Amino acid sequence: MSAITFARQAFNREKPHSSITDWVDILTANHVEEEAYDGIPELVDSINLQGLTGTSEASRALRKKLKHGGSHQQYRSLVILKALVENCGDKFKTSFADGQLTDALRQIAGDRTADKRVQKKLKLVLISWHEQFKTDPSMRSVSELYHMCRDIQPAKPAIDPIEVEAAHRRAEKEEAKRKAKSEKEEARKKEEAERLKQKQMKNRPKRAPFNFEQEKPKVLSSIVEASQASSNLVNAITLVNPEKESLQSSERVQDCLAKAKLARKPIVRYIQ
Repeated sequence: MSAITFARQAFNREKPHSSITDWVDILTANHVEEEAYDGIPELVDSINLQGLTGTSEASRALRKKLKHGGSHQQYRSLVILKALVENCGDKFKTSFADGQLTDALRQIAGDRTADKRVQKKLKLVLISWHEQFKTDPSMRSVSELYHMCRDIQPAKPAIDPIEVEAAHRRAEKEEAKRKAKSEKEEARKKEEAERLKQKQMKNRPKRAPFNFEQEKPKVLSSIVEASQASSNLVNAITLVNPEKESLQSSERVQDCLAKAKLARKPIVRYIQ
């Protein structure tokens, strides 16, 4: 063993690299289907054989994929991590969720630029752990990961004043277009109504011209009736005693008034 190798191991500067890391690289490759489970049993065996060292290495390898990998590697890492929790021994379950792995999960949950499918998968994984371990005191830290990541809200994008002004102008332009369209439609309806009115007036049957000689007897009769009704109304008004009744309460006055109005109609028609 060289002095350099001994020094690195002595000061723990070089992290352990075994078949566990190799399996993680293989199982997160781009050509592997997202929900595939082939190879995971072999990874489980390797972790169980190495105990806590295997757990630390697996957690570290998956954390790197979650933190620095593409969306496919992140998705695959979540699938693998869920399978390991379900199939590895108790040592893995109680110690895999170290601070660095937890931070990686938090980063994905709170990153507004992260792949939505990855975030959805993460949420499903955390929910399953919460339901599976919520009554197990030894798995409390794993169960509470759901609460920790659930409350993270994606960062809101910074507001660009130029974009806000542009949006405001677009809104004003759209409003002007809408108003102009509405006014045009209103004018069209008004014009259509006027044309319809003119058409109806044009098609209305014309009244026969007035023939005075033919209508003279009726005219004279109507004048006489109107004159008589007018005289009766005047007489009725004259006979009203203001101290005992009013014109409105006098039945005779109201009756004569109604007859006078009725007699007036033919006269008005002849005048028109």
